Amino acid sequence: MPNGEHDDKGREGEFDGRTYLYIRTHPADNGSEPLPAALPGWQSPDITVIKPDNSRGSEAVAGQLNHVEVLVTNGGGLVANNAFVDVFFADPSTAFTPATANLIGSGYVTLGGYSMTPIAVPWTPGAADAGHRCLVARVALFVPPDTYADGTIFDVRGDRHVAQRNIHVVALAGAKSLTFAFAVVNPLLEPLQTRLVAREVRDAARLQELRAGLGCQFAQFGATPLPAVKVDVGRERIVVPAAEHPLALLDETFRLARLGPVEPRPLERPRNSLTMTMEAGEVHEAMLYLERNPETRPGDLHAVDIVQTDGRRTIIGGLTVVAVH
Repeated sequence: MPNGEHDDKGREGEFDGRTYLYIRTHPADNGSEPLPAALPGWQSPDITVIKPDNSRGSEAVAGQLNHVEVLVTNGGGLVANNAFVDVFFADPSTAFTPATANLIGSGYVTLGGYSMTPIAVPWTPGAADAGHRCLVARVALFVPPDTYADGTIFDVRGDRHVAQRNIHVVALAGAKSLTFAFAVVNPLLEPLQTRLVAREVRDAARLQELRAGLGCQFAQFGATPLPAVKVDVGRERIVVPAAEHPLALLDETFRLARLGPVEPRPLERPRNSLTMTMEAGEVHEAMLYLERNPETRPGDLHAVDIVQTDGRRTIIGGLTVVAVH
């Protein structure tokens, strides 16, 4: 079997005599580094919120004990004793930096060779922290070393130890249109010429991948396309200096004071795509606009990808919004 593939018998070849830890950042992710360019890197099926009633979803209940379950895979033949898992949350956004994320909690998990093992991290969010949130998880093993390359960034696409879940389910509930607030983030330590594109997911293969990311193979997506899918970026911005990126320099008070939730607002110049220049660590408020198709059956879904790329059209980040009719 080629290296990087995985089945019930585990990995062969170079990974047999070592651990090989990873958290899938996409349903088709097999732990290869970097994540193939064609795969969206924000649809992890291995990060799930378990609500107080034990139901599963992507939103936590405020003021009550929830858990974030992270499924970690060991694709190597050695036992991984006491691997350390961190879980973070952030406002809906295209990318993450330590300055835009908040630590939920951490824990240890032991994995046998060629196995997948869950760990549940407790989370009691306040009113301001519940609702639509992006989740990030990472795993590290220190002996033998099997950990992320840089603890000061979240390299989701390039590092198998780091994964994120940016899938948000919203209800149109009979409304003619819907706006969804999110943030555009430059996660790099240098200026970025970036392009933001919003497009409805219509490809059958991508919709099947999204069903896997949602954890529901029976989700029914509407056959009628949305009449309008547009994005807009506001004028207000927050610049987090590169020197302040390392996690050790940040605490909860600093992050929450600098980065409050993005509030819905009227769109000024909505369009399907836009290009902008961002400073290192810059954060912009943004808005997605969806217009309902009156011919869509009640209960059907429509999925929209918001994709952020650099000047060479390399994916920097993104998120998916699933609208329920």
